[in-house]
Amino acid sequence: MSMKYLGSAVAIAILAGCSQEALDFSQTPVSTEPEPQIQPAVEPETLPKDPALQPEVTVPSTTEPIVVTPPKPSPVKVIDPIEVTPVPIPPKKTPEETNPAEAELSPAEIVARKLISDDPEENLEVLNEALQMWLATKGELPEKIGDLVAEQLLPMLPMAPQGKIFKIDREAKRVVLVAEK
Repeated sequence: MSMKYLGSAVAIAILAGCSQEALDFSQTPVSTEPEPQIQPAVEPETLPKDPALQPEVTVPSTTEPIVVTPPKPSPVKVIDPIEVTPVPIPPKKTPEETNPAEAELSPAEIVARKLISDDPEENLEVLNEALQMWLATKGELPEKIGDLVAEQLLPMLPMAPQGKIFKIDREAKRVVLVAEK
């Protein structure tokens, strides 16, 4: 029974000793001396008898710890603030400038885009250009707007806004947008 208490007492003493010694590695002294080299164990019969031939073992002194002090930081230099000038805002660009791919469109692609546009003004512009080409080649007005597509002056006819239709004004020789009858 006494061995049981002795073992418990030793374990408690070891644990108590460990908990009392708090290690703070940031404040632990650092030694610059090299660690001692441990020589391998040699059998007593093979050791030389001459003391001058005995290997020397140097053990560093542990009584005087080496304290390492970090260097003091240099003071920060204060410089004058930099003056910042505002960047001017560039003017708004036209659609051709903002979309270079649109600026590189062929005339046929531009016509096609205006025809599929839901802006009736763009539709009328394309229809009237095609009508002027018809008049320049044929000398007279077509019977209906669909003839412009049949003669390949337009790839297709645009959709008119709801309740309206595109019609040729025979007096003005222009395409106009009129209410459906």
